[in-house]
Amino acid sequence: MTVITHTVTLKSARHFGRRVPPDALAKLLGMLPRAVRQSIRMAIEGRSTARGRKPVWLDAASDIRFVGHSGEDDTVLCFEAPPLGEAAEVLYGQTQLWPTKPDPGDTGFDLLGDVVKEVAAGNQDSERFDSGLLRRIGNFGRGLNGAFQTMAFAGHRYSESEPAVVDHAIIQTAQELFTSTPRAQRARIVGNLDMIRASTQAFALKLENGQEVRGVLVEGGIEQLAQFFQKRVLVLGKSVFRPSGRLLRIDAHEVSLAGQESTIWSRLPTPGSGRLEAGLLRKPQGPKSGAAAIIGRWPGEETDEDIRKTLEEIS
Repeated sequence: MTVITHTVTLKSARHFGRRVPPDALAKLLGMLPRAVRQSIRMAIEGRSTARGRKPVWLDAASDIRFVGHSGEDDTVLCFEAPPLGEAAEVLYGQTQLWPTKPDPGDTGFDLLGDVVKEVAAGNQDSERFDSGLLRRIGNFGRGLNGAFQTMAFAGHRYSESEPAVVDHAIIQTAQELFTSTPRAQRARIVGNLDMIRASTQAFALKLENGQEVRGVLVEGGIEQLAQFFQKRVLVLGKSVFRPSGRLLRIDAHEVSLAGQESTIWSRLPTPGSGRLEAGLLRKPQGPKSGAAAIIGRWPGEETDEDIRKTLEEIS
Protein backbone atom coordinates (compact mmCIF):
# COMPACT_ATOMS: atom_id res chain seq x y z
CA MET A 1 0.00 0.00 0.00
CA THR A 2 1.12 3.54 -0.75
CA VAL A 3 2.15 5.67 2.24
CA ILE A 4 2.33 9.47 2.54
CA THR A 5 4.82 11.21 4.83
CA HIS A 6 3.60 13.78 7.35
CA THR A 7 5.49 15.80 9.92
CA VAL A 8 4.38 17.12 13.29
CA THR A 9 6.60 19.96 14.48
CA LEU A 10 6.70 20.64 18.22
CA LYS A 11 7.90 24.08 19.28
CA SER A 12 9.31 24.69 22.72
CA ALA A 13 10.90 27.64 24.47
CA ARG A 14 13.52 25.16 25.66
CA HIS A 15 14.57 24.17 22.10
CA PHE A 16 14.65 20.41 22.67
CA GLY A 17 15.37 19.41 19.07
CA ARG A 18 16.18 15.71 18.91
CA ARG A 19 16.83 15.52 22.67
CA VAL A 20 13.16 15.43 23.62
CA PRO A 21 11.81 14.56 27.13
CA PRO A 22 10.29 11.07 26.83
CA ASP A 23 7.29 11.73 29.08
CA ALA A 24 6.23 14.83 27.14
CA LEU A 25 6.68 13.05 23.82
CA ALA A 26 4.80 9.96 25.02
CA LYS A 27 1.71 12.04 25.86
CA LEU A 28 1.47 13.49 22.37
CA LEU A 29 2.26 10.19 20.65
CA GLY A 30 -0.64 8.66 22.56
CA MET A 31 -3.05 11.45 21.58
CA LEU A 32 -2.31 11.72 17.87
CA PRO A 33 -3.61 8.31 16.68
CA ARG A 34 -6.94 8.86 18.47
CA ALA A 35 -7.33 12.34 16.98
CA VAL A 36 -6.55 11.01 13.49
CA ARG A 37 -9.02 8.13 13.86
CA GLN A 38 -11.82 10.39 15.08
CA SER A 39 -11.20 12.87 12.25
CA ILE A 40 -11.50 10.08 9.67
CA ARG A 41 -14.68 8.70 11.20
CA MET A 42 -16.22 12.15 11.36
CA ALA A 43 -15.48 12.88 7.71
CA ILE A 44 -16.80 9.54 6.47
CA GLU A 45 -19.57 8.57 8.90
CA GLY A 46 -20.60 11.97 10.21
CA ARG A 47 -19.74 10.97 13.80
CA SER A 48 -16.38 10.87 15.55
CA THR A 49 -17.07 8.05 18.00
CA ALA A 50 -19.31 5.00 18.22
CA ARG A 51 -19.78 2.14 20.61
CA GLY A 52 -18.82 -1.38 19.69
CA ARG A 53 -16.18 -2.85 17.46
CA LYS A 54 -14.43 -0.52 15.03
CA PRO A 55 -15.02 -1.31 11.34
CA VAL A 56 -12.15 -2.90 9.44
CA TRP A 57 -11.85 0.03 7.02
CA LEU A 58 -11.40 2.46 9.94
CA ASP A 59 -8.54 0.43 11.41
CA ALA A 60 -6.83 0.40 8.01
CA ALA A 61 -7.40 4.10 7.27
CA SER A 62 -6.14 5.22 10.70
CA ASP A 63 -3.07 2.95 10.68
CA ILE A 64 -0.45 5.70 11.06
CA ARG A 65 3.18 4.81 11.83
CA PHE A 66 5.77 6.84 13.75
CA VAL A 67 9.05 6.47 11.84
CA GLY A 68 11.38 8.79 13.74
CA HIS A 69 12.16 12.30 14.89
CA SER A 70 14.73 14.99 14.13
CA GLY A 71 15.47 18.67 14.63
CA GLU A 72 18.07 21.03 16.04
CA ASP A 73 15.72 23.64 17.53
CA ASP A 74 12.17 22.39 17.04
CA THR A 75 11.32 18.71 17.49
CA VAL A 76 10.09 17.22 14.20
CA LEU A 77 8.14 13.96 14.39
CA CYS A 78 7.83 11.94 11.18
CA PHE A 79 4.82 9.72 10.38
CA GLU A 80 3.59 7.61 7.50
CA ALA A 81 -0.11 7.33 6.74
CA PRO A 82 -2.11 5.51 4.02
CA PRO A 83 -4.31 7.38 1.51
CA LEU A 84 -7.99 6.86 2.31
CA GLY A 85 -8.87 5.65 -1.16
CA GLU A 86 -6.58 2.64 -0.76
CA ALA A 87 -7.09 1.93 2.93
CA ALA A 88 -10.89 2.25 2.76
CA GLU A 89 -11.33 0.99 -0.79
CA VAL A 90 -14.71 -0.60 -0.02
CA LEU A 91 -16.14 2.82 0.88
CA TYR A 92 -14.87 4.60 -2.19
CA GLY A 93 -16.56 2.08 -4.43
CA GLN A 94 -19.98 3.20 -3.15
CA THR A 95 -22.07 6.33 -3.57
CA GLN A 96 -20.95 8.91 -0.99
CA LEU A 97 -23.64 10.19 1.40
CA TRP A 98 -21.85 13.10 3.02
CA PRO A 99 -21.18 16.21 0.90
CA THR A 100 -17.80 16.67 2.64
CA LYS A 101 -16.44 13.51 1.06
CA PRO A 102 -12.68 13.24 1.64
CA ASP A 103 -10.51 13.04 -1.44
CA PRO A 104 -9.26 9.46 -1.90
CA GLY A 105 -5.70 10.81 -1.88
CA ASP A 106 -6.13 12.38 1.55
CA THR A 107 -4.89 10.78 4.76
CA GLY A 108 -6.10 10.98 8.33
CA PHE A 109 -3.56 13.73 9.01
CA ASP A 110 -5.10 15.85 6.23
CA LEU A 111 -8.53 15.44 7.83
CA LEU A 112 -7.17 16.26 11.29
CA GLY A 113 -5.64 19.40 9.77
CA ASP A 114 -9.06 20.33 8.36
CA VAL A 115 -10.62 19.94 11.80
CA VAL A 116 -7.93 22.12 13.38
CA LYS A 117 -8.51 24.83 10.73
CA GLU A 118 -12.28 24.82 11.35
CA VAL A 119 -11.78 25.06 15.10
CA ALA A 120 -9.26 27.87 14.69
CA ALA A 121 -11.85 29.76 12.63
CA GLY A 122 -14.44 29.22 15.39
CA ASN A 123 -16.90 27.81 12.84
CA GLN A 124 -19.98 26.98 14.94
CA ASP A 125 -21.75 25.47 11.92
CA SER A 126 -18.98 23.13 10.84
CA GLU A 127 -19.67 19.55 9.76
CA ARG A 128 -16.07 18.55 10.40
CA PHE A 129 -16.43 18.07 14.15
CA ASP A 130 -18.89 17.06 16.85
CA SER A 131 -18.63 17.13 20.64
CA GLY A 132 -16.36 14.09 20.77
CA LEU A 133 -13.85 15.59 18.36
CA LEU A 134 -13.96 18.98 20.05
CA ARG A 135 -13.17 17.26 23.34
CA ARG A 136 -10.24 15.50 21.67
CA ILE A 137 -8.78 18.78 20.33
CA GLY A 138 -9.31 20.40 23.71
CA ASN A 139 -7.42 17.54 25.36
CA PHE A 140 -4.27 18.42 23.39
CA GLY A 141 -3.78 20.89 26.22
CA ARG A 142 -2.57 17.96 28.32
CA GLY A 143 0.30 17.47 25.89
CA LEU A 144 1.03 21.14 25.30
CA ASN A 145 1.21 21.88 29.00
CA GLY A 146 4.69 23.26 29.50
CA ALA A 147 7.27 21.21 27.64
CA PHE A 148 5.84 22.23 24.25
CA GLN A 149 3.78 25.27 23.28
CA THR A 150 2.61 24.55 19.71
CA MET A 151 2.17 21.60 17.38
CA ALA A 152 2.09 22.03 13.58
CA PHE A 153 0.87 19.42 11.04
CA ALA A 154 2.40 19.37 7.54
CA GLY A 155 2.52 17.00 4.60
CA HIS A 156 0.42 16.41 1.50
CA ARG A 157 -2.23 19.20 1.56
CA TYR A 158 -0.60 21.17 4.38
CA SER A 159 2.81 22.59 3.56
CA GLU A 160 5.55 23.44 6.04
CA SER A 161 5.04 27.13 5.25
CA GLU A 162 1.26 26.87 5.87
CA PRO A 163 0.71 24.03 8.34
CA ALA A 164 -2.32 23.35 10.51
CA VAL A 165 -1.30 24.61 13.95
CA VAL A 166 -2.55 23.66 17.41
CA ASP A 167 -1.70 26.15 20.14
CA HIS A 168 -3.30 27.22 23.42
CA ALA A 169 -5.67 29.66 21.69
CA ILE A 170 -7.07 26.89 19.47
CA ILE A 171 -7.33 24.53 22.42
CA GLN A 172 -9.33 27.16 24.29
CA THR A 173 -11.57 27.71 21.25
CA ALA A 174 -12.24 23.96 21.05
CA GLN A 175 -13.19 23.90 24.72
CA GLU A 176 -15.52 26.88 24.27
CA LEU A 177 -17.19 25.29 21.23
CA PHE A 178 -17.62 22.07 23.19
CA THR A 179 -19.22 23.94 26.10
CA SER A 180 -21.59 25.87 23.82
CA THR A 181 -22.79 22.76 21.95
CA PRO A 182 -26.35 21.88 23.03
CA ARG A 183 -26.74 18.50 24.64
CA ALA A 184 -28.16 15.68 22.54
CA GLN A 185 -31.87 15.20 23.17
CA ARG A 186 -34.58 12.69 22.37
CA ALA A 187 -35.78 12.82 18.78
CA ARG A 188 -38.97 11.76 17.02
CA ILE A 189 -38.91 12.55 13.32
CA VAL A 190 -40.90 11.48 10.26
CA GLY A 191 -39.69 11.53 6.66
CA ASN A 192 -39.09 9.52 3.52
CA LEU A 193 -36.13 7.16 3.75
CA ASP A 194 -34.12 8.60 0.87
CA MET A 195 -30.73 6.88 1.17
CA ILE A 196 -29.09 3.92 2.94
CA ARG A 197 -25.38 3.26 3.19
CA ALA A 198 -24.55 -0.19 4.55
CA SER A 199 -20.82 0.26 5.16
CA THR A 200 -21.25 3.15 7.60
CA GLN A 201 -24.73 2.47 9.09
CA ALA A 202 -25.81 5.81 7.60
CA PHE A 203 -29.12 6.92 6.12
CA ALA A 204 -30.88 10.08 4.99
CA LEU A 205 -34.45 11.27 5.43
CA LYS A 206 -36.29 13.77 3.28
CA LEU A 207 -38.77 15.86 5.25
CA GLU A 208 -42.13 17.20 4.08
CA ASN A 209 -40.55 20.55 3.15
CA GLY A 210 -37.76 18.90 1.15
CA GLN A 211 -35.02 19.33 3.75
CA GLU A 212 -32.64 16.42 4.26
CA VAL A 213 -31.75 14.95 7.63
CA ARG A 214 -28.73 12.72 8.05
CA GLY A 215 -28.76 9.85 10.47
CA VAL A 216 -26.75 6.94 11.76
CA LEU A 217 -28.37 3.71 12.95
CA VAL A 218 -26.65 3.05 16.28
CA GLU A 219 -28.55 -0.14 17.17
CA GLY A 220 -29.07 -3.12 14.87
CA GLY A 221 -27.96 -3.66 11.30
CA ILE A 222 -28.62 -1.14 8.55
CA GLU A 223 -29.83 -3.93 6.26
CA GLN A 224 -33.12 -4.00 8.17
CA LEU A 225 -33.93 -0.59 6.69
CA ALA A 226 -33.91 -1.91 3.13
CA GLN A 227 -37.61 -2.84 3.42
CA PHE A 228 -38.41 0.82 4.18
CA PHE A 229 -36.42 2.39 1.36
CA GLN A 230 -38.29 5.33 -0.24
CA LYS A 231 -41.15 4.87 2.23
CA ARG A 232 -42.42 7.18 4.97
CA VAL A 233 -40.76 6.16 8.24
CA LEU A 234 -40.67 7.15 11.89
CA VAL A 235 -37.21 7.52 13.45
CA LEU A 236 -36.69 7.45 17.21
CA GLY A 237 -33.34 8.31 18.74
CA LYS A 238 -31.31 11.36 19.69
CA SER A 239 -30.75 14.68 17.97
CA VAL A 240 -27.09 15.71 17.88
CA PHE A 241 -26.41 19.42 17.39
CA ARG A 242 -23.62 21.71 16.26
CA PRO A 243 -22.33 24.53 18.51
CA SER A 244 -24.60 26.89 16.52
CA GLY A 245 -27.65 24.90 17.62
CA ARG A 246 -28.36 23.56 14.12
CA LEU A 247 -28.95 19.83 13.73
CA LEU A 248 -25.85 17.81 12.86
CA ARG A 249 -27.35 14.30 12.71
CA ILE A 250 -29.82 11.86 14.22
CA ASP A 251 -28.46 8.90 16.19
CA ALA A 252 -31.30 6.46 15.50
CA HIS A 253 -32.24 3.63 17.86
CA GLU A 254 -35.40 2.56 16.00
CA VAL A 255 -36.80 3.01 12.49
CA SER A 256 -40.30 1.83 11.50
CA LEU A 257 -43.08 2.64 9.04
CA ALA A 258 -44.66 5.96 9.98
CA GLY A 259 -48.27 4.85 9.43
CA GLN A 260 -50.62 7.65 10.53
CA GLU A 261 -47.92 9.66 12.32
CA SER A 262 -48.65 13.38 12.13
CA THR A 263 -46.68 15.60 9.76
CA ILE A 264 -45.90 17.75 12.80
CA TRP A 265 -42.95 15.39 13.35
CA SER A 266 -41.60 16.00 9.84
CA ARG A 267 -39.45 18.99 10.78
CA LEU A 268 -35.90 19.67 11.87
CA PRO A 269 -35.36 19.15 15.62
CA THR A 270 -34.17 22.18 17.55
CA PRO A 271 -32.32 22.24 20.88
CA GLY A 272 -34.20 22.87 24.09
CA SER A 273 -34.22 26.20 25.85
CA GLY A 274 -31.17 25.24 27.90
CA ARG A 275 -30.37 23.97 31.36
CA LEU A 276 -32.45 24.92 34.37
CA GLU A 277 -30.25 26.93 36.70
CA ALA A 278 -31.15 25.92 40.26
CA GLY A 279 -29.69 29.16 41.59
CA LEU A 280 -32.35 31.17 39.80
CA LEU A 281 -35.04 29.33 41.79
CA ARG A 282 -33.58 30.27 45.16
CA LYS A 283 -35.05 33.55 46.41
CA PRO A 284 -34.27 35.02 49.82
CA GLN A 285 -37.27 35.31 52.15
CA GLY A 286 -38.09 38.51 53.94
CA PRO A 287 -40.82 39.72 56.28
CA LYS A 288 -43.24 40.10 53.35
CA SER A 289 -42.27 37.12 51.20
CA GLY A 290 -42.28 33.33 51.33
CA ALA A 291 -43.78 31.68 54.39
CA ALA A 292 -43.74 34.99 56.26
CA ALA A 293 -46.32 36.36 53.82
CA ILE A 294 -48.75 33.61 54.87
CA ILE A 295 -48.17 32.97 58.55
CA GLY A 296 -50.55 34.95 60.69
CA ARG A 297 -52.72 36.05 57.76
CA TRP A 298 -55.33 33.25 57.96
CA PRO A 299 -58.14 34.37 60.33
CA GLY A 300 -58.63 30.90 61.76
CA GLU A 301 -62.31 31.39 62.61
CA GLU A 302 -63.80 29.51 59.62
CA THR A 303 -65.38 26.12 60.09
CA ASP A 304 -64.40 23.13 57.98
CA GLU A 305 -67.68 23.53 56.10
CA ASP A 306 -66.91 27.20 55.31
CA ILE A 307 -63.51 26.25 53.91
CA ARG A 308 -65.03 23.41 51.85
CA LYS A 309 -67.61 25.72 50.27
CA THR A 310 -65.01 28.38 49.49
CA LEU A 311 -62.71 25.85 47.82
CA GLU A 312 -65.61 24.56 45.68
CA GLU A 313 -66.40 28.10 44.54
CA ILE A 314 -62.87 28.86 43.39
CA SER A 315 -62.13 25.43 41.86
